[in-house]
Amino acid sequence: MKLTNDQFEASAYIFEKANGNKKTEYEEELIAESGLAELKPNELKIQIINGLNSGLYSDSNERISAYWTLSKIHDTNLIHDFRKWLKTEFENQEPLAVYQLMIALGNLEEPIFNKNRTGSAFNETELNLRDAENYLKSL
Repeated sequence: MKLTNDQFEASAYIFEKANGNKKTEYEEELIAESGLAELKPNELKIQIINGLNSGLYSDSNERISAYWTLSKIHDTNLIHDFRKWLKTEFENQEPLAVYQLMIALGNLEEPIFNKNRTGSAFNETELNLRDAENYLKSL
């Protein structure tokens, strides 16, 4: 099943709720309307991962939404997958997807961003790609 943008958003809220975060009325409504409320969080996670791995999400915006959603799980078991996808997105020069994966890895305590990093928004993409390349080389 290919998720829509609204379903990715609802999935993120489902994962956050499973982690004990209280949801707003809006978030609860989106979950209820998504058609995903009956799925267990682990089943939903597996669907998203399988969709990414099978190429179901060919559009980079869809993949970015999927990465963002999976980052809400805060599961260190996803580090391997995030690294694999980071390598692919880096090789395909998809800077927004690279950045989203960097955020996901950073949230899992991975040392992806250079500690001494300085710079402005003007050259942020370049810095992200540099940090991603250095991280991938260190693996």
